[in-house]
Order: sequence, then C-alpha cells, then structure tokens
Amino acid sequence: MSKKVVRDERKLQIMEALHQCMLEKPFYRTSIKEIARKADVNHGLLHYYFKNKEDILIQYIGYTFDQYFTMFEKRFTTRFKESETDIKTFEKQYRWMLNEVSFNEEYARIFTEIWALAIYNHKIMEKLQKHYQNWHNRIFSLVKNFIGDDMTARRMSLTLIAFSEGMSLFSILFKRENLCTDMDFRGLLNSLAARTEQ
Repeated sequence: MSKKVVRDERKLQIMEALHQCMLEKPFYRTSIKEIARKADVNHGLLHYYFKNKEDILIQYIGYTFDQYFTMFEKRFTTRFKESETDIKTFEKQYRWMLNEVSFNEEYARIFTEIWALAIYNHKIMEKLQKHYQNWHNRIFSLVKNFIGDDMTARRMSLTLIAFSEGMSLFSILFKRENLCTDMDFRGLLNSLAARTEQ
C-alpha cells in the first residue's frame, strides 16, 4: 500500500473519530487526545496529519461535503437529461436530497454546531462559504432547466438550499412528523412551476 493511500486512510479515520466525538460532546470540549483515542491512534500522530484540532474540523467539513457531492452527482446527473427533465423528476430527486442530507440526524446535529462555530471563526466560515457556493452552483445547474432567466434560477436554487438547511435545523428542534414537509415543499415547487408557465 502506498504512503498516500495510508495517509488518506489515516486522515479519514481521524475525521470519522471527530464525527463520533462531536456526537458525544461539543467541539470546544473535545480534546485532541479524545479524538486520537476514538481513532485508535497515538495523539502525536494527529499533529503529523493536521495542524491542530481546528484543522481536523475544517478538513472534516470538506470531507463531508465531498461525500454528499459524490452522492448528488451519482444520483442526480445520471437521472437528469436536459430534454427529459420535468418538475416531477426534480421533486423526486430533491426529496431524496431532503431525506438523505437534511434529515440525517447525526449531520444535522454536528453541522448546527459548525454553523455556530463559523460565526466567530473566519476559517470555518470561509470553508462553509466555499462549499455552499459549490452546492448552490450544482442546484442552479438543475433549476435552470426549468427557468430560462439565470437570476431567477439562482434565487430559486438558493431558496431550495435554504429550505433544506432550515429543515435540517428544524429536525433537531421538532419531531419530523410535525414539520409538514410535503406542504412546504409543494409550495416551493408550485412557485417553480408557475414561473415556467409565464
């Protein structure tokens, strides 16, 4: 096994350990030693792969978004052919994203904390901004199939992302069955459909 493969596997192991630690306690109360213990490595090794605890978190953000982008690409791009795309197909794919991403209980909890950390940490903020911009561009590339006007398509794609992230936050505060996702989601899609009929 090459050194790069070993390094990548070890970094992944450490980021997954951080994930488990953040399910047990807040990031600020999680120590490097606890992450190392969870990863089953010597804590000195963490400093070989990462600058500090914040660096692990920042790389974890990128790793998590990349995982979802890969899932997104596989599921969405294989099903979307521009000439065949319709509102029903889009709804089905977006609903999948809502269920897989927004209502993933572990990631909802962890990313709610990450959003709070970003308010006071510009490095975390910059990392989130970069990945959300990428996410926005991907959703926009689908929405523009329905809406010819780029500005309106960008606003709608941003609305869809805000909706799914808001539902992620609400899934922590409320029981899922009390969120009325069908009604709210239908309203967004109806707005999208109405725009295409003008």
